[in-house]
Amino acid sequence: MKRLNILYIQKPGEDPIWDNSLLAAVGAEHDVSFLDREKPIEPQFHGVDGVVMMGAEPTPAEWFEAARGTKFWQLLSVGYDKFDLETIREIGIPCCHCPGSTSSPGLAESAIMMIYLILKRWNEAQEVLAQGKAFNPMGEDVDGRLMGFVGFGASGRETASLAKAVGLRIAIAEPLDIDPVTRDEYQPEFVVKPDAEGMARIFSESDIVSLHLPLTPETHGCITAELLGRMKPTAIFINVARGDLVDQEALYTALLENRIAGIGTDVHAGVFPDPKHPVYQHRNFYATPHTSGTTRGTARRRAQIALENANRVAAGEPLQHRIDL
Repeated sequence: MKRLNILYIQKPGEDPIWDNSLLAAVGAEHDVSFLDREKPIEPQFHGVDGVVMMGAEPTPAEWFEAARGTKFWQLLSVGYDKFDLETIREIGIPCCHCPGSTSSPGLAESAIMMIYLILKRWNEAQEVLAQGKAFNPMGEDVDGRLMGFVGFGASGRETASLAKAVGLRIAIAEPLDIDPVTRDEYQPEFVVKPDAEGMARIFSESDIVSLHLPLTPETHGCITAELLGRMKPTAIFINVARGDLVDQEALYTALLENRIAGIGTDVHAGVFPDPKHPVYQHRNFYATPHTSGTTRGTARRRAQIALENANRVAAGEPLQHRIDL
């Protein structure tokens, strides 16, 4: 098989596991060079067959122009809402991302972890430990609660599998039809479309609402204050998808005013958390810094996707997971 020249664009400050995984996978079969942002850009793209980019960061137009004629541009990310897909389409470079299945194990584990942290009142338990006391607080059981999924793609299904294993019941709001095999596997209490009526039912009846949607212009802000207002005061809100899917102030206010029982989130308004916001000090607010989907396993799986697409180009076969079509 022909060895390709692959230009790898690192993301400053990321864990070296990303680079090491990429080199171990792609570097074993193709020639990998690293983009040096301090040097002239255009010469570094000469003779390049493919580009692999860590993350879907905003990209200077000159990079795309320099890459004109490149056979493919591979993103080592699932989401690409901040990537200039329009320009890369205009230039004509086939562009691919990684499927949700590459990050779904970590996302699912984190979603279930956050449910347990809230129900077992982990923050309060740490306060009791710090006082040298015992026997409090009293937690809640997970078994038998209804977990409503908004979106049922790779991360939703992975989370649902874990949820079923610990005794949670499942409800689904999903725009695509759920086939009979999937219904039989997950045995949802009900399945609805994410229209006004369906979303109202999910938010009103669920003990736990969990988001598993991509961020697009259509889904931005789709979880409104009105929907959040339908949640039970004992309900939990989980988000390991994207922060900007949600009216964050309405969500935070609901917890601060004790209109919901807890929030578990890996994502925040915009990109970065705001630890000065009062909700971050609330006992029933649990957050991670957008790390749920980025495990060592994720890095290896995404590197493998890059290798598979490089091999497809070398063999003259169609690319997988294209987002430019």
